[in-house]
Parts: sequence; structure tokens; C-alpha cells
Amino acid sequence: MFVKRFVFVFLLLAALSNFAGTAMAQSEPQQFVVVYVEFKPADTRAGSDVLEELAALAEDSSGVIRFDVLQQTDRPNFFALFEIWTDAQTFADFQNSSATQAILTQLTPLLEAPLDQRPGNLLTGAVNPRSQHAQARQIFVITHVDVDPQNVPQARPLLDTFVNDSLNDPGAQTFALLSQTPTLNHFQLVETFANLKAFEDHLSAQHTVDFRTNIDPLLGAPYDERLYQFVNP
Repeated sequence: MFVKRFVFVFLLLAALSNFAGTAMAQSEPQQFVVVYVEFKPADTRAGSDVLEELAALAEDSSGVIRFDVLQQTDRPNFFALFEIWTDAQTFADFQNSSATQAILTQLTPLLEAPLDQRPGNLLTGAVNPRSQHAQARQIFVITHVDVDPQNVPQARPLLDTFVNDSLNDPGAQTFALLSQTPTLNHFQLVETFANLKAFEDHLSAQHTVDFRTNIDPLLGAPYDERLYQFVNP
């Protein structure tokens, strides 16, 4: 009897230990990062080359899931980085590595403003793999949504519904809502469309018009929507 009880207790403790390990693993969400990059106009080409060097380094780094270099369609000296890492620690390790710091040092004299880095986590929606054969036509959209802090409880359901409705729009390949750490009233909408027409059709859809109408009085700053195209292959 004693042996049976001992075995039972041992198995129970093992199961609880496994459960705790799983729970701990699940508590480490993927790290999403959006970085806004503004180059001096004369240094746009040189800056783009350095960003591609950074992307190549990231792609060879442990824990990277995705690292995109994006160029704003209407302001060619404005870029963005869209990154996904397995967790916050792998992102921090990459940021703090000597190789990364060396590349960031190369960037500094080319910038017209400091890098604007916005880490966060996925709240709603889906980020699908990039379709490489369609990159030339794809439109990547990043929208910064600044909600008045007191209006966050009202805004979140509107944002969640907008994301879920938009995922069903023709040509929508990615549509996701990201948090911005630690500013809990700031959000990033990350979107990819097959082409410009698909994005324009999305803008004209009734659910988009309704969302923009309903979210506007809840905002603490203008709705900041920027269009990009992929730079790195």
C-alpha cells in the first residue's frame, strides 16, 4: 500500500511540475516590434542599405520569426521595421548583441530623428506568412491608434470587431491588432493587402466607414495610417 501511495504521489508531483512548466511557457508570448525610421532625404539609399544589412543579421539570429524592411510609399525617406521574435528575451539578446549595436551605430548619422521603437504583443487577428512572389504589388499598412486612456474599455471591442471583419475583406492577407508596451492606450494595426485596389476597397467597405466613425471620438490623437511596400526580399 505504501509503495502504491508513493508512486501515486510521485506521478501527481510530476504531472503538476509538467503543468507548471507548460503554463510558464505559455506565459511568454511572441514579441512583436514596430520601428519607425526617418532618414535625411539625401541619405535614403545609404540608410536603406544599412537596414537591409540589419535584416540579414536578424534573419540569421536565434529566435527570429519575421523581420521586414518597409519603405513608405509617399515619403521614400521614411521606413519601418516589422519584427516578430519568439519572446522578449530573444529580441533583447538581438538588440544588445555587438553586431546589432555596430549596425545601429552606422544608422545614427543618417537619421533625421531617433529611431521610434514600439514593442508589443498580438491582441487580435492574424499575421500570415509573407507571399514573396507578390511582394511588388503588396501594400503593407501600419496604423498607430492613440486612444484616450479613459476610452480604452469602449475602444477595444470596436478595434477587435474591425480586425475580425477586415480579415474577411477580399485581398486582405494580414490584419492584426498589437499592443504597445507599456503604453496601454496605444495600439498598432498591422495590415497587408494583395495590392492597392484591395486596400482601397477595404477603405470603402461599410464596416471600415462605421469603425472610423465610431472610433474617432474615442481617440487622443489623429488616426495615423501609413502605407508601405517591402524592401527586403
